Amino acid sequence: MGTVGLKKTDWRARVSEVGYWVAPWARGRGIAAEATRVLGEWLLTDQAFQRMELLAATENTASQKVVLRAGLHREGVLRNAGFVHAGRVDLVLFSLVPQDFQSRSPAPSGPSS
Repeated sequence: MGTVGLKKTDWRARVSEVGYWVAPWARGRGIAAEATRVLGEWLLTDQAFQRMELLAATENTASQKVVLRAGLHREGVLRNAGFVHAGRVDLVLFSLVPQDFQSRSPAPSGPSS
């Protein structure tokens, strides 16, 4: 169906960049968003990393929708920072940090009294 993974890992700074790809026939099912969220939670909680990033071309709105659904936060645009087949592009920077998981309230457990 697809793949999700980490790249450009800075072990000293405890920062890594996430990347994903989903087969065309499997797109639109939330697979990339869920896998990205799970990977981010594992990286930032279990592995004690401090930051997970994703860079998407400004024209790649599908990828931007995926990362927002996964819970990453849009930080801004890196001008002329990327290169695609058509040439230089601006990139949108998204991130997830450990505090993003600490601020989530736990799911209710059972009936309340």
